[in-house]
Amino acid sequence: MKPSQPPESHTQKREDCAEQDREFLQQAVGKFVLLAQQVGVTPEAIISLLDSGLSVRDVLAFLESRRSGIA
Repeated sequence: MKPSQPPESHTQKREDCAEQDREFLQQAVGKFVLLAQQVGVTPEAIISLLDSGLSVRDVLAFLESRRSGIA
């Protein structure tokens, strides 16, 4: 019978997930800001749009419309 390795602690698993979430969020925000820059929208303008009550989905739709020349 092989000795089993001790299971990873729940705390370590949570920390690993939290780190993965942070990395994913950083990548997503980076892509969001890059798209905004490509269409001439500053990070401050994005913050203003979000503060005014638009959802992230709405801001993305706005940026996409600017990119496609609709807005």
